[in-house]
Amino acid sequence: MDFFQLSKTFSWLLDPLNSIFLLLLITMVLLWRGKILAARRTLGFVIAVLLAVIVIPIGSLLLWPLEQRFPQLNPQLEKVDGIIMLGGAQRPLITRAYGQASVNGHAERMTTFLMLARRYPKAKLVFSGGSGDMRNQDVTEAATVKLFLQEQGFDANRVLYEDKSRNTYENGVFSKKIAEPKTGETWLLITSAADLPRAVGVFRRIAWPVVPVPCDYDVLEPRWRLTSSLLDALLSISHGLHEWIGLAVYYLTDKSDSFFPVAE
Repeated sequence: MDFFQLSKTFSWLLDPLNSIFLLLLITMVLLWRGKILAARRTLGFVIAVLLAVIVIPIGSLLLWPLEQRFPQLNPQLEKVDGIIMLGGAQRPLITRAYGQASVNGHAERMTTFLMLARRYPKAKLVFSGGSGDMRNQDVTEAATVKLFLQEQGFDANRVLYEDKSRNTYENGVFSKKIAEPKTGETWLLITSAADLPRAVGVFRRIAWPVVPVPCDYDVLEPRWRLTSSLLDALLSISHGLHEWIGLAVYYLTDKSDSFFPVAE
């Protein structure tokens, strides 16, 4: 099992929604076997965790420092040699099924890329994203992006498409081969604000200096109040845990130049 497969497996196990499902399943097994006390304790633990999620802004506490790590792009920046966008905002299987470019809740990556591509018409453009689905490696994010740009009336042939990468580290390594950045060039890196620290660490590790472009913000400054959506709160926790664990794993496996990269 390679790094990609291991990361996908652990991501599933560490997802709060999946963990809650497993605990409820364990509760059912305990009841079926007549272990009432153990079942009550397990169910009580699940309820206590859900109450904590409702009351404590855990997701915001996890995501806020990630999203605030890098400042927004200086609008006065004049010289831009290249722009790279990382995958993650696309739904390739839905795109293939219906013949229309389908995006998910991270669509701001796409709109930011399109906006900056028009602002800097001479910049080299790169999209990096293959398939993050272990069962459908032949359906790529790059195909969705190309169709999306065509639907928006943009010249999709301006973009270099890297369609082999399966994770952030491969985004950087494979994209560098096709982009061929030169020393002294200014490259913009677009991805979700919470994902930028890990991505920047990767690009610095492979000696590709980039200017981070945060977008797709997910949370406001943490405030102690009852959540309006338990599902949204759990999803924020899942995203935050994924990024913090990813930062640690990438650093420990020498795929990032530091645990928590800072702005330069």
